[in-house]
Amino acid sequence: MRNADSRPGDAGDQSSLGRLGEDLAAWYLTGRGLRVVGRNIRVGRGELDLLAIDGRSKTVVEVRATTGSVDPLDAADERKRRRVRALARSAGCDRVDFVGVRVDPAGFDVHWLPGGG
Repeated sequence: MRNADSRPGDAGDQSSLGRLGEDLAAWYLTGRGLRVVGRNIRVGRGELDLLAIDGRSKTVVEVRATTGSVDPLDAADERKRRRVRALARSAGCDRVDFVGVRVDPAGFDVHWLPGGG
């Protein structure tokens, strides 16, 4: 999804880019009927980016944000996906979704992979 009218704030450093990605992912998912009920939830030694409810499904959402032409979903390699799935099981979640947010001067793109974990 491209929103050329939107001008994201300064996403110059990784932490602000991560926060921006999580904000855009939460906005995107809420617009598609999910209810975001938690952010940056500590589970053991890890952290879940977003926790959402989709109908009766308790869903962990891993958000990857990048700038430029890099595909953010490529940043979630198989090792990272296994780690997120393990954290989700520990938190009693039914599903793991991945959301990639690519930010550039023209706006942003959001790619959602429901159950992609």
